[in-house]
Amino acid sequence: MKYKTPPYNHQKNIVEQFYNRPYGALFLEQGLGKTKILLDIVANSPETNAVLVLAPNGLHANWYYKEVKEHYDGAMGFFWQGPIKTQKAKIAANLFFSGKLPENHKRFLFMNSEAIRTKHGYEFALLFLQRFQDNMVVIDESSCIKNPKAKVTKAALKLRNKSKRRFILSGTPITQGPMDLFSQAKFLSEYSIPYKTYTAYKATFAIEEMRYAGARSFKKITGYKNLDHLTDVMKPFSIRLRKKDCLDLPEKLWQTQLVAMTASQKKAYEDLKNNALTVLEESKTVSSTLPLTTIIKLQQICSGFVTTDEGEEIELDNNKIKALLSIAETTRPLVIFCAFRKNIAQVIKAISEIYDPSKIACIVGGNKSSDRSSEVARFQRGDAQFMICTSAGAKGLTLTKSSHLVYYSNSYSLETRLQSQDRIHRIGQNNTCVYTDLVVQGSIDEKILQILQSKKDLSNMVLDELITLIKQS
Repeated sequence: MKYKTPPYNHQKNIVEQFYNRPYGALFLEQGLGKTKILLDIVANSPETNAVLVLAPNGLHANWYYKEVKEHYDGAMGFFWQGPIKTQKAKIAANLFFSGKLPENHKRFLFMNSEAIRTKHGYEFALLFLQRFQDNMVVIDESSCIKNPKAKVTKAALKLRNKSKRRFILSGTPITQGPMDLFSQAKFLSEYSIPYKTYTAYKATFAIEEMRYAGARSFKKITGYKNLDHLTDVMKPFSIRLRKKDCLDLPEKLWQTQLVAMTASQKKAYEDLKNNALTVLEESKTVSSTLPLTTIIKLQQICSGFVTTDEGEEIELDNNKIKALLSIAETTRPLVIFCAFRKNIAQVIKAISEIYDPSKIACIVGGNKSSDRSSEVARFQRGDAQFMICTSAGAKGLTLTKSSHLVYYSNSYSLETRLQSQDRIHRIGQNNTCVYTDLVVQGSIDEKILQILQSKKDLSNMVLDELITLIKQS
C-alpha cells in the first residue's frame, strides 16, 4: 500500500478494508481523517482513473485547495464554479477533459453537491463520468441525499448508474432517524440493502401511527424497530468509528477547513484592499495603525460583516456560518472562539434557528465573574451544548465537556491562541482534542493563521511586513 502522508492505524485499516471494493460508507466522527482515507483508497486503486467529488459548498474547496495537495500525489483537478461560459473557463475545461496525464495520475472533479440539482451542473458531472468510465463518485457529508424525494438525491441516483465505484462520507449519516439511511445506501448500490422501495424499508424499520387533521388522515412515524437488524444490513459495506475507538490518535489534532467567499464578501474585500493599498503606497508618512486597521477590517469581511466609517456593522452573506453548522451536526458539545463580538451575535442567531437557544452558553468581555462561572458550570454539566467565547474566555476556564474547538475567527494574539487551546485540553479530558480553523481561502484569514502557527504575534510586525501581508491576501 502507498501513502503520501503516513496514516494512523485506524486509517490504514480502513484503506486496506475498502481499497478494492466497488462501494463503501465511511461513517467517521469529525477529526478522524475521512478525506485522507478516501484519497488513500483512490491512490491504491489502479483501476480508478477519475474521481467526482460532491461536497457541500465551501467543503468542496477544502478538497481542492488543501486535502488533495496535502495527501495525494498525481492529481489533475478541476473546480466547478458554475456554467462554463468564458473563454478562459472553456480552455480550462477542455484541458481537463482532453489533456494527457502522466502515468499514475488521475483526474478529480470537485463540485458543490447542490450543483447536480441544476441542468448545467448535472450535465457536466454526467459528461465527466461518461468520458472516464473507470470512475468513482464520492459524496462527502452524504446526509445531503437522505431525502429520497429531493432533487439532489434523484440526481445522485441517476449518476450512480454511470459510475463504476461509489463512496459516501459522513460523521452523522443519521440526523433525524434511521429513515435517513435508505437513499444513502441506494446511492451506493441498488442492491446494497434488501429493500427495493422506501415503503418496504419504512415498513421494516419504522413504527407509524395514523393521525387526523380535519378531513385529512396520514401516517406519522412515532418510533423505530428492528434496529439491530438494520445494523446487520449496513455492516457489510460501512464502517462507523468514533475518536474514542481510535487508540492511536495523538492528544491534539489540527485541521483547517477552507470556505469560499460569497459574492458580497468578495466585492467588499477587493474594494477595501485596493483602496487601502492606494493610500499606503501614495502616502509618505504612514504608521502601522493604518495597515493594522485594514487587516482587522479585511478579517471582519471574511467573518461575515463590514464596518462602515460611522461604525455601523453590516452583515454579509457568509459561508463560515454554514461550515460551522455542518460541524455542529456531527459534534456536540462544541466550543467556538470568535475574534469579534459581532461574530458572537451571528453565531448565536444561526445556532438558535436550529437548536434550543437554552443550550447555548456564552462568555464575552464584561461578563461578571459569577456569570462566567455559571455559564461554565452549565456547559460542564451538559445543560449547554455550545460554549461561544471571545478572547475573554481564553484563560482560566475548564471546558473539558467538549473535545472539539472551532476557531470561527482568530485573534491576532499568540498568547490568546495558546491559552484558548488549553480550555479543552487539560486535566479531566479523556479524549483526543480536535481543533478546526474556519478559513476563507485566499484571504487574510490564511495569512493570520500562518503567522499564529509560526508562533508569531501580528501586533509585533513592522510596517513593511503588514503592507506585504495585505498585498498577498
